[in-house]
Amino acid sequence: MLAGVMTSALAVGVVASLAADADAQRRGRRGRRQAQQPQRAPMSDAIGPALQGIEWGWSPDKLMEHHRRKIRSEFQPRINKARDAMTEDRLRHQRDQILRRMRESFIEFNGQTTGYDSGFLRDEFTHGNREAMLRVRGENGDDYYFFIQGRLWKWFHAFDASVFQGADFEQFTQALQGRFGEGLMTTGAPDEGADERQWMEWQDETTRVRAMDNTTFYGFYSLVFEDKRTLSRLDQLRTNRRRRGRRSHALVDAVTGDGDEAANSDANPDIVDRITGNIRRRQDAPDDDE
Repeated sequence: MLAGVMTSALAVGVVASLAADADAQRRGRRGRRQAQQPQRAPMSDAIGPALQGIEWGWSPDKLMEHHRRKIRSEFQPRINKARDAMTEDRLRHQRDQILRRMRESFIEFNGQTTGYDSGFLRDEFTHGNREAMLRVRGENGDDYYFFIQGRLWKWFHAFDASVFQGADFEQFTQALQGRFGEGLMTTGAPDEGADERQWMEWQDETTRVRAMDNTTFYGFYSLVFEDKRTLSRLDQLRTNRRRRGRRSHALVDAVTGDGDEAANSDANPDIVDRITGNIRRRQDAPDDDE
């Protein structure tokens, strides 16, 4: 009888142990699944104000009108304070030139090769999917606004080199965290087929924000705002495959160019600045008037 009791107790112990092991395995699998899930970017209340009144879904005309009003309001006080007619005319000409450049910068990505296909914006758009872009000169850099099916969905701000000159990416993101709060640092390809880089990310209910390190090839940092609703539908909206042009790199182009070009000291006048990251614009990028 004692042996029977001991056997029963042993059986109960084994069953309990197996149950505990099974439960531990289930918890372990859940833990691994949770660990495999990508971390979510923290929420930030500062994203909405940073959009400066711009709304996702705007048409190109709506966005241009927004900037026309903004540019005119910035110039009008200076025009009113002009001491003479010559200064007033000069300011009006400067204002109208900025407005003209903005208007003429609008481009549709309809399959024709553009200067943007091999530049720093090459991963931001596709051809043949009713996508377009508008370029506006910003306060401390250039603003590139992207549309798909006539609706605004992305704002790419490329900072001037003078904004971050001498600061590494850690210092750059620390400054942004003072505005948006603690961000999520990530390294990899931000989009399918894109070049590997590092970035810091935030989000709110409608917008994803990424501070991108573009210094490896282009020598500048950027801040990219994207409509989360459009991001969730990009695979459906982009029925044509991404077409990527050959990426240009200042050092490689200088070394592998033909003899005449390599011998010409003016072929790459900003080669040193590009390598050291002191400028943002590339010679193969579109001109202001393009």
